[in-house]
Amino acid sequence: MASMNRVDTGAVFKHPVHCFGCHEVFYFTLREIAGAQKLACPQCDSDINLADRAYESLIIWAKDTIAVIDQIQNSPPCRALQVVV
Repeated sequence: MASMNRVDTGAVFKHPVHCFGCHEVFYFTLREIAGAQKLACPQCDSDINLADRAYESLIIWAKDTIAVIDQIQNSPPCRALQVVV
């Protein structure tokens, strides 16, 4: 039986985050959003302060999504998805 490589979807999937410094939107991974207090804006180098109430629902959503991803990735793979060699 072949082994399956798992991809950390939380480190791959991205979501837009608005920078109030330059008023642009940039994409960050779900793990970056869920695990950081601040993100660095790639354009204006200002801090995107995720502790700001404006980001509260985004942080809750990202953490909940990461929890589901981790739960699924830590469970045994479905037999229907296993590749037989």
